[in-house]
Amino acid sequence: MGASAERVVAQLRRDVLGGFFPPGARLTETVLVQRYGTSRVPVREALRALAGEGFVELRPNAGARVAQVPVDDLADLYAVRCVVEEITASRCARRVAAGEAAVVAELTGIVDAGFAALDAGDAVLGAELNSQFHGTVARLSGAHSMTLVLRRVSEQIQWAYATTVPQQGHRAWTEHRRIVAAIATGEEASAGRAMVEHVEASRRGFTRSVGQGVAQGVAQG
Repeated sequence: MGASAERVVAQLRRDVLGGFFPPGARLTETVLVQRYGTSRVPVREALRALAGEGFVELRPNAGARVAQVPVDDLADLYAVRCVVEEITASRCARRVAAGEAAVVAELTGIVDAGFAALDAGDAVLGAELNSQFHGTVARLSGAHSMTLVLRRVSEQIQWAYATTVPQQGHRAWTEHRRIVAAIATGEEASAGRAMVEHVEASRRGFTRSVGQGVAQGVAQG
């Protein structure tokens, strides 16, 4: 995939996750070419790539549409995320215990930026920083395979969460700060526990919005 197509993939993914193109919206090549300032070839490559990620549906003779949010999959996605992020937070704490204080400094910077976005009322930036926070915890953990898994899972959760749950930014960023504080102690169990509590709070916020079906699925999983 060329650089132009990769740029369109990133921009279109952002527009889908942010709700600019809601579930079911038609994605015509003409509109996308104009919006992203490119040609049809990169747009077609981007649509195929995002279809592979589950964000776009490509139908013969019917064009492209934004896929429906995978609400029915949320129980499994949260279960996976809970396991993966407990490990990544724990490994970050292990690095801190080994003397790598830069881990805490980088995460603190993101949390400070998140609160600033919250104060400014910038929900789009806040959502991006939220993803950056979790992605950075995964990256700093040194677990490359888990970083890839987490990105895919978190994007699907973010998409569902953004389309169904009212903004709960202050709670989320307060919990992020708590996670960083736990990582800063260098205690792996504490860091993992703080992350699990945060993921569980996110799940509860979602299930309050869409009903108890997902909650029951998570409890059984």
